[in-house]
Amino acid sequence: MLTIGICDDRPLCRQLLEEFIHLYEEEKRVLFDIYQFGSGEELLEELHKPGMILDLLFLDNSMKKLTGLETTQRIRQSDSMSACSIVFVTADVHDQFMQVQQVVGKPITRECIDTLLDKVLAKKT
Repeated sequence: MLTIGICDDRPLCRQLLEEFIHLYEEEKRVLFDIYQFGSGEELLEELHKPGMILDLLFLDNSMKKLTGLETTQRIRQSDSMSACSIVFVTADVHDQFMQVQQVVGKPITRECIDTLLDKVLAKKT
């Protein structure tokens, strides 16, 4: 079972993304552990807890204190999170994201989420 994190400071964005993931679960008959985080700080705090390892993280860049890029830099310092796939979900896609593995523009679509989950599941099996 994959563990997925959704980090966005807007609850509606987190809920929509989680709903798309649940639709994927029903369609593909798979189950994910899904965690929501309202900020980069909250995410980093939870990742320090024993056993909390994410396989996939959907991360907004434009958050109040730590940006998504700053949060990613801190995540990558952890050995336990080095294998985590990070997908930026952001309305402002520009050159600073060229170093990032995946970037998805907002508003996100179900088709986009389905494609990303297909790729991640293919890597893990």
